[in-house]
Amino acid sequence: MSRVATPPQTKTQSAPTSHVPQEKIAQRAYEKWMKHGCTHGRHVQDWTEAEAELRVETSGTAKQGAPAHNMTHGTVPPRR
Repeated sequence: MSRVATPPQTKTQSAPTSHVPQEKIAQRAYEKWMKHGCTHGRHVQDWTEAEAELRVETSGTAKQGAPAHNMTHGTVPPRR
């Protein structure tokens, strides 16, 4: 009998590998939630969009000088 060796599988990444701190994602997701009228059930969508936006910004592909998002409610104070 012969044995067939299976090559090791590599993980593929669909998103850029830039690291975004969770605090920044949480702040952006909170801003998006507020912008949408504090709608119940949007947390996953807001988080995912916030993370994607921040990954683009930190990877350097965002346009220089252009705001990355429209923040209409001001900044969010840090959690304690």
